[in-house]
Amino acid sequence: MAHHVRFAADARPVLATTHSGTLRGVQGNGVQAFLGVPYAAPPTGDHRWRAPRPADPWTGIRDAQRIGADCTQALGREAVLGGGGGIVVGVEDCLFVNVYAPAEASAQSLNKPRPVMVYLHGGAFTIGAGANYDPSRLAREQGRVVVTVNFRLGALGWLAHPGFEDGPGGNYGLMDQQAALRWVQANIAAFGGDPGDVTLFSESSGAWSACYLMAAPSSQGLHSRVILQSGPCLEPSSLNAVADQLEPGRLFAERLGCTGENAVACLRRLPARTLARAASTRSGINGPGSWGPVYGDALVPISPAEAFATGRFVRTPVIVGTNLDEGRLFAVEVRDMDRYADETLWLYGEAGPRVLDRYPVGPEGPAVAIAQSFTDSRFACPSDALRRVLSKWVPTYGYEFADRRAPIRLPSWITGLDMGAYHASEATYVFGTSWLFADTGAWTADQRALSERMMALWAGFGRDGFEADWPRVVTGGDPVKVFDPAGDRMDETFFSRHQCEFWGGTALGAPV
Repeated sequence: MAHHVRFAADARPVLATTHSGTLRGVQGNGVQAFLGVPYAAPPTGDHRWRAPRPADPWTGIRDAQRIGADCTQALGREAVLGGGGGIVVGVEDCLFVNVYAPAEASAQSLNKPRPVMVYLHGGAFTIGAGANYDPSRLAREQGRVVVTVNFRLGALGWLAHPGFEDGPGGNYGLMDQQAALRWVQANIAAFGGDPGDVTLFSESSGAWSACYLMAAPSSQGLHSRVILQSGPCLEPSSLNAVADQLEPGRLFAERLGCTGENAVACLRRLPARTLARAASTRSGINGPGSWGPVYGDALVPISPAEAFATGRFVRTPVIVGTNLDEGRLFAVEVRDMDRYADETLWLYGEAGPRVLDRYPVGPEGPAVAIAQSFTDSRFACPSDALRRVLSKWVPTYGYEFADRRAPIRLPSWITGLDMGAYHASEATYVFGTSWLFADTGAWTADQRALSERMMALWAGFGRDGFEADWPRVVTGGDPVKVFDPAGDRMDETFFSRHQCEFWGGTALGAPV
């Protein structure tokens, strides 16, 4: 997504020197870009399933004008959810960051370093890459140094196993993210950035990660504030203790023919593509048979729920938000009443009949009905609960992205329903540039203006006057800022609109 810089009419080389060596990036269209910059050594061979090590230094000038490789990942509907199979792309040598800065930022850094924004991508902990997003406009128009990050995915990032020598594992992707933040602290001044002013912003599984990083004591000092877009890590199925993942990890290895004392050595000899295509045996972001971070290890000693409730977390200001129609992206295969009933009973177990009563199918069809229950139970109400608990300790701000005409590249004959303000639709507005799901060329004038407002608020988080535009959460999870092309507004009905009392209120228990 860096072509706007690389192939700009005024593109020219530009240099920056990090602790590992000198980089040759590219400057064009008002932006500098340094791409495929290693923040850690390759986690390959005997270093597979170990904590990341510092990047190896180099001599001479390293080319940083091209995006680095994506991390190993399997593409396919079942694969994304942890179910195995899929088409494998990427490599293990993938621990890169991409740095975007306003033109001439480094030359001005001694006088006025720029605030920094570090982005963690989504993708269910199984797919995605920092290169999928183009922050050049955010950097140029908002005067920010923006960093996107790759981190290990799937089994390579989130497997726990009793035989791992350095601990039970389960959080290698989280360790990568923290290593990238340490790299920012050590090196971002070379790109004109201020290491003392870092906003960590994140979406979906990236936001779940950032939520866990808040509960990691060693994250202290690595960021100044956090933005969680559709990643409420209090959602019960995503809170998993590492001790509960060790037997599933042993089973994962056994299914791949790796058993006994040599199981880990056997796993390290397997091709990365074999591991990427293997079905998960543990619990994670999508419930059983998926991937995600864990607690109860040295990195995240207690669950985020306990950390936030007791104030034992890295206390910085935080924005917690969701989209109005999160669940529609996940409901496209629910096209008849039988599938609606079966999926609801599978999702909610014994509570399924009550959910069916609570969310009757209306004129828009069964997909919209199940999408609403999914939105409320997995995103909206956990986010409301997170805002409630965090607001007791730190300045907390809430939002709901509500553009029901947000552009999407998938045509309706594929999705089978109006996608509305679907999961990840706000990313286009935050970056102000096109990406995999959406083309900004489809925006109306009002949508473009909404993007400009959101970009300014994301970049302006924590600045003087911020609360004049966005009041903080005070009591009961309210108010929430609703982003709408017709005009933004503050709203105090989020809890009732998303039926959070039915979903167990702030306790996030079973439906009541």
